[in-house]
Amino acid sequence: MFNSILVVCAGNICRSPIGEYILKTLLDETNITISSAGLTALVGKSADDVASSIAKSRGIDLSRHSGRQVNSKLIAENDLILVMEQR
Repeated sequence: MFNSILVVCAGNICRSPIGEYILKTLLDETNITISSAGLTALVGKSADDVASSIAKSRGIDLSRHSGRQVNSKLIAENDLILVMEQR
């Protein structure tokens, strides 16, 4: 069983926020902590407008998202890391 999941992509403004918020919706009834970060994050930037629009069309609100950089502390704190990037 996982207690925490980190979703990672490059900029943390498109794929990983969508993945984070989908998982939050699907796992809402659990005690699993879900977050996201980026390898080359646009720190503090809100989700991309296109990503927000796509998410919104599926009932997911990314308006509270703020990009953040992945680091060793985040890696160590999470039980499962889902990478949404081929590289």
